[in-house]
Amino acid sequence: MPTLTAATVVRDNAIAQVDANADAAWKSYALGFIAELSGRLDEFTTDDLWDAGLVKPREPRALGPVMRRAAKRGLITTTGQFRASRYRNCAPLPVWSAA
Repeated sequence: MPTLTAATVVRDNAIAQVDANADAAWKSYALGFIAELSGRLDEFTTDDLWDAGLVKPREPRALGPVMRRAAKRGLITTTGQFRASRYRNCAPLPVWSAA
């Protein structure tokens, strides 16, 4: 039976791989887009970023590591709420706000 620790390692490795394979220029652009949009919206999800015109990279999952980076840099914070994704089969998405 898998453990939570093992699942965390698998998740973190997948995030690191997606981040390593993403275009550096796109990651920088996306980070700036997040900073700018978070100043205009009270709350938002990654769906809202796509709707606002964030250009999708070859691999859209690359946005995940960028969101984590934005949070670690103090640009955004989670609200503790979730909303169903309009793009990912109603998967729960964290709701973010400016930090």
